[in-house]
Amino acid sequence: MVPPMASNAVFITATGTGVGKTLVSSLLIGFLREQGIKAGYQKWVSTGGEMPEDLLYCQEKNHLEFDQGQLDSQVVYRFLMPASPHLAAEQERREVDPDKITEIFTRSAGVHEVLVVEGVGGVLVPLRRDLLLADFLACLQLPVIIVAHSGLGTVNHTLLTIEALRQRKLPVLGVVFSDEQEGLAVDDPLVADNMRTIGDMAGVEVFGRLLRLGDYALLEQAFQPVGKAIWQKFRLMAESQPK
Repeated sequence: MVPPMASNAVFITATGTGVGKTLVSSLLIGFLREQGIKAGYQKWVSTGGEMPEDLLYCQEKNHLEFDQGQLDSQVVYRFLMPASPHLAAEQERREVDPDKITEIFTRSAGVHEVLVVEGVGGVLVPLRRDLLLADFLACLQLPVIIVAHSGLGTVNHTLLTIEALRQRKLPVLGVVFSDEQEGLAVDDPLVADNMRTIGDMAGVEVFGRLLRLGDYALLEQAFQPVGKAIWQKFRLMAESQPK
């Protein structure tokens, strides 16, 4: 695998499954497109069905039409079993080919101003039995946004994720906190301390916190300062890369 070193792509991971990667991916694409930036979506592996729900969600929320002809470049592998990629692939007697992903990723990055790549599960999920997602990601050296739960248990999970990324010398762009349930108080002292502790101890930028809201339009409004902070950090990181 030859690293494409794309300076216009960002990888969104999370501290686990169901934390909020798809929501943040969708909101970030929408924010960028509002700024007039041609932002695209890609997911390397999707499990749990032939039609990737994450892609469809991002397209629906951003008023983008589904194009069957673009599906294989937007979601490279799609497996039926809702499981880790290595097992879902084995159930179909298939295997994830990292070279294929690299080729399609490079091509997609070349036709977008910014390519938002959504991960699958956490960073230590196996793509196959001899390849962790984090090790493949290290070959591409994409900046990473971590989506973390706001409440109890997030300090351990988030710090472990940051440590796994840094051991592979992957640039951590920052952390977005996502409430795991509705009704968490805006001034909840546990949430506030979790955000402060992770920011201070890991030395990472905390982009903000997303409340669990049922109205997507309200989520878009709430995401505005988060999107601005991400975009500013992303541009600074891209500009600092060797030409």
